[in-house]
Parts: sequence; structure tokens; C-alpha cells
Amino acid sequence: MNNIRNILIDNENWHKYKLNHSELDLYRISEIEKMLKCCDSSRGFFYGYCEHCKEDVIMHFKCNSKICSRCGKKYVDKWVERAKKKVFKEMHRMVTLTIPSDLRDILEDRWDLLKILQDSAHETIQEVANRTLRKKVKVGVLVGLQTYGQDMKFHPHLHCIVLEKVRYKNSFINFNYIPKEMFRKVWQKIIIKNLSKANIIYKDKMLIISMLEKYPNGFVTDVGNSSMNINQVVRYLARYMRHPAIADSRLIFYGKGRITIRMKDKQKREYSIWFYIEEFIDRLVKHISPKQFRIVRWYGLYSRREVRLERIESKDRQETISFFLYGKRKIIQCPKCNSPLKDVFYVINKPPDNRKLMNKLDYWIN
Repeated sequence: MNNIRNILIDNENWHKYKLNHSELDLYRISEIEKMLKCCDSSRGFFYGYCEHCKEDVIMHFKCNSKICSRCGKKYVDKWVERAKKKVFKEMHRMVTLTIPSDLRDILEDRWDLLKILQDSAHETIQEVANRTLRKKVKVGVLVGLQTYGQDMKFHPHLHCIVLEKVRYKNSFINFNYIPKEMFRKVWQKIIIKNLSKANIIYKDKMLIISMLEKYPNGFVTDVGNSSMNINQVVRYLARYMRHPAIADSRLIFYGKGRITIRMKDKQKREYSIWFYIEEFIDRLVKHISPKQFRIVRWYGLYSRREVRLERIESKDRQETISFFLYGKRKIIQCPKCNSPLKDVFYVINKPPDNRKLMNKLDYWIN
């Protein structure tokens, strides 16, 4: 089966790439290697029996890596449940913000500048709302950053979900119209202003400022025509929370040192392109964000200052070895039926073929 994990493991592709790229950031190496060890029996696992399913159950440790599709789905599902409690039930509108290709080289591998893009998106929507309504209001915005396009190249753009209500003094008023021409020009003005103040070289600052003359009609934006409900809002942004630069389902062929992926043009017609292994891994790792970087940010009415959520200790936190061994155990549930498992043990080596062989558990239990 073609998937990212198998491709990196096969023929020691990741190991060879790492040896040839000493400049790799440690956080990127860590995320890749965590993914490669996901559900690896050598890391240990829990072994128990489900009375409801009438079968033995083995539960491996997940990696929680940012590029692991298996762990990413579980993380996203949890995020969706938390986000639904925070998002207002009123309708939202989706807008997309882009930057010219001239500026991509300046932003590549500069996560501090990408954070400025996210902040500038909120500032833009806030100013457009004030000018449109002719009042000083407060908007609610969720900003999701996507750093890649279909071909996995560096193509940063923002997906913003805008609440169609704004706060004015002590009441809420409608904000369901965004002038497209004004929006383009305000976005251009604010992003140029903020990036030119950042810690970049003089040559790059001059290039950024020159974008005003080169693009007199503003930068490309897209304002959605239809409104979105709470479920659509949360599910749409969740796609960008934990996801590698390409889905496993788009990998068509792997072999002879090449990888072929599926693409679609603007008319939704399918075609394919291929990479050498090294180029594929290079494009994959460049989109791994640092540990503390937030792909989705909450602004305005959705900021922490405005929204207070009761902190509840998570009941589905992953079991740790120390919790299990030193008495602070929680109930480990069957992944199929959620019934409590019986006779649960922590095993540090490969499991035996037959449960009856486990008379002396000291051979497998730490």
C-alpha cells in the first residue's frame, strides 16, 4: 500500500535523506521519526481482554505526530468537539486571502512572518467591517493557514471564517456583506505595512513595498457567497489542523526512485505529476510547523479575552506508562465497543502468539 510512512521506511529513504541534509531542523526530524514509530510494538503496548467482544485486545502507543494521518484524525476529532463549544451558532462566511508569488521566497521557512499573515488577516477584516458599517465594531474571526498547494510547493494562503455578527457597544449587529474591491485593497495595504516592519533585509522590504505599484487593484482574495453553519465552519477549518502536505489517497505510484501523485486542474480534470524521492521528502518536510505554532488562530470575539470556556480535564487522555505502573491508572477501554478491558498488562516486547503462554508475565512486563 502506498502511503507516506511506507515510502519513508522503504529502502531507508528517510535515513538517506537525513544524512544528506544536515541543515534539517530538529523539530522536523522529531515529527518524522515519531510518525515512523507510530504503533511500533518495540515501544510497548497494553494487552487486555474484552468480555463484551470475547477477544484479546492489543493497544499500541500512538505518535501524535503532525504528519501522521492515523493520529491526525483522532486529534482533529477532539479539536472539533472542543471548537463546537466555542463557535457561535450564528452563520459564518468564508473568505480566502493570498499573497503574490513574488513574496513567497521571503516567507518560506519564516514562521514568524507567517504569523504576521494571520494577524494581518484579522486586522483586514476588522478594518473592512468598521468602514462598511461606519462604526467601531468588534468582529469574530478564525484564521487557518495553509502553506502548500496541490503540488506540495510552498504556497501560503489563508482560509478565514468570519462571524456574520459583530459587537457594537453592548449589542450585536449584522455583518453579512464584504465589499470585494475594498477587501482586496485593504488586505494589500495592511500586509505590506506589517511585513515591511518585520525583521527582514532591506532588499526584501523594497520588494514588498513595490507590490503597491505592481498590483494597483490589490491582492487576490475570494469572498464566499454562501453562509456556513457551525458544523460546516468547524469541519472546514479542521482539515488544516493536522495534515501532511499530501493525502495518502493521492499517491498513485511508488517505485524506481519516483513517486507519482494525482492532481486536478481548475476544470476538475485529473492528471498526474512525479517526483524523485529526495524532492518528495524535501517538499513534505518544509511544511512541518514548529511545536508551538498554531495553524488555526482565534481573533476578536473568539479570542481568549472574550470567550471563557470551563476547563475540564480530558477523560480520553492517552494512557502513559507511568500512570499505569504507579497506581494512577484510568480505565482502558476496548477500541471497538468502549467496554472496560480486563486483565490489562503493559508489555515491553513482541506479544506471544497465544495468551496461554503468558503464565509468567514477568517476561513481558516492565
